[in-house]
Amino acid sequence: MAAVPGPAGAGWSPALADAPPARAVEQTTVFARGQDGYHTFRIPAVVQAADGTLLAFAEGRLDSPGDDGDIDLVLKRSSDGGRTWGPLQVVVDDGPNKFGNPVPILDERTGRIVLNVTRTGGDVSGDDIRCGRADAEQTRRSFVLYSDDHGAGWSDPVEITADVKPADWRHFVGGPGHGIQITQGEHAGRLVVPGNHSAAPPPDSGISCTDDRLLGAHSLYSDDGGTTWHLGGVDTTPEGVVNPNENTVVELSDGMLYFNARDQNGTSVGARAGTTSSDGGATFDAPYQEIPDLVAPVVQGSILGLSRDAHRWERLVFAAPGHPTARENLTLWSSFDDAGGWVRGPVVHEGPAGYSDLVQIDDHGNARRLGVLYENGDRLDEGPTLTYHQRISFARVIVPALDAPSPPPRTTPDVSGNGLDAVVSGAPGRVGGMVGSALELAGDYVETPADAAVEFGDGPFTAAAWFRSDGTGQQAIMWAYSNVASDPKWWIRLEPDLGRIRGHVNTGAENRFVAAAGDYADGAWHHVALTRGDDAVTIYVDGEPRGTAAPPAGSVSSGALTGIRVGARVDGINNPLDGAVDDVWMFDQALSAAQIEALAAGTPPSGAGPVLHLPLDRVHR
Repeated sequence: MAAVPGPAGAGWSPALADAPPARAVEQTTVFARGQDGYHTFRIPAVVQAADGTLLAFAEGRLDSPGDDGDIDLVLKRSSDGGRTWGPLQVVVDDGPNKFGNPVPILDERTGRIVLNVTRTGGDVSGDDIRCGRADAEQTRRSFVLYSDDHGAGWSDPVEITADVKPADWRHFVGGPGHGIQITQGEHAGRLVVPGNHSAAPPPDSGISCTDDRLLGAHSLYSDDGGTTWHLGGVDTTPEGVVNPNENTVVELSDGMLYFNARDQNGTSVGARAGTTSSDGGATFDAPYQEIPDLVAPVVQGSILGLSRDAHRWERLVFAAPGHPTARENLTLWSSFDDAGGWVRGPVVHEGPAGYSDLVQIDDHGNARRLGVLYENGDRLDEGPTLTYHQRISFARVIVPALDAPSPPPRTTPDVSGNGLDAVVSGAPGRVGGMVGSALELAGDYVETPADAAVEFGDGPFTAAAWFRSDGTGQQAIMWAYSNVASDPKWWIRLEPDLGRIRGHVNTGAENRFVAAAGDYADGAWHHVALTRGDDAVTIYVDGEPRGTAAPPAGSVSSGALTGIRVGARVDGINNPLDGAVDDVWMFDQALSAAQIEALAAGTPPSGAGPVLHLPLDRVHR
């Protein structure tokens, strides 16, 4: 199955779609941070019971949003197709330990709901597990439980670890997200759980135990309704081109299984990878290969095949955040050729978003709705907690909305002559600026296209803008190219807690930091510029040089994943600028101190032509 080239990688533009009209999508909150005695709810999974009841699963994290510690498996049920939800049920509570990563499957033959879950000791971390420091009791262990009354009650968990987990594996979980029952062919009736794992480093390999090359994807299957389980397909490919991780599965029109996984920082283009199984999940037909036409960050995604009751063609739907580096804008994609190619569809949530799962809603004989259970949040939140998992919501989407054309994104013009109009995300207000009007940001941001003109490589550059803020947290003024710590990039960040503005230039091999001490979160306008030249990296504030360092060798933009974001980090609406921004300039040269002083005085510098100039005076479609 050949992958179809698409928009990920070089030249990708961060076009944003608006959410479909309200009548096409109905939204309800299922789990919310701070409710029912839990700090945070994460890792959604959803299934429809034989009587039509919808079951929404999640991890109820007691003390923090983190992945480790005291975490219960919880559930809410809906008897009206997801319009309203009943009270919280605790499915498994193992004291201070963790039960999570729910993978529910409806056995259509019996009506039983089979649930695969993972237990982890509450006092070990993910790194403890991947590095072999967790003992047999505390490490990842696989369990199965079931319900014969549509999720009202549940059996005790039964452990299956010894049957499905090889001795040299460490991390080991299902999904997360729903599994499937095969409907056709010689394996009809088989239950299949997609999963992911990590292996121990090969002896004398020199590979760190936390190296992402040790990650892999697998499947589990049962031919007796979930009583006994077997390890099926396995892909652990330590070359590092594709590192398959969190995994999902769907049955194709011919009975073949298609697996779609998160690519955990592989060197391939994009962040999704796929493979097939011709024997019902017992083996994979080939190693996972990149899927360049699905745009998503490094995150879990979900997939579903719609029945002909819901759609007159064979249609697959995929859900994930729709940006190459940022967990935001939960987007639905469709395939009409058994995952050979994908078409971008509507945005269900415009803003911070994370994990998701999909279900077809059979509501009183009407199957023309898709259910999307997904993590999301507000653009600006108090405190340092990430915004994409403030709540888990359920969206009821009419199937025709999947074909609704996306409106063009809001943009603000680049007047440099290079035509790099920038996307405006959110709904920033307009305020008086230092050079005309400015944009008031509160989790909103402006992002340039990924384009060679603003990828400065190993050459000189200047980035400059006006900003204003009285926020107390760390705030990104500009951030370029990547969210991965070791990747080439540069950024400028306001750090009121440390009494400074700081600039960072990273070439992958070398890092440089420059800082300007002072209280710049004082509600007044300030001009900031970062330059990299042959002799120095320099940060300027209000036209004056305030910090300098030797320039690092190498490229700042090698392997750039995205463009340059103004007002937030590129890995999501994180460290957002809570204030205003005005008059953004980029040059492919290091401006002199005199030229920076002129720019801060509102005068275009003589002898320097910008590669990007965003006055931020206009926003339009």
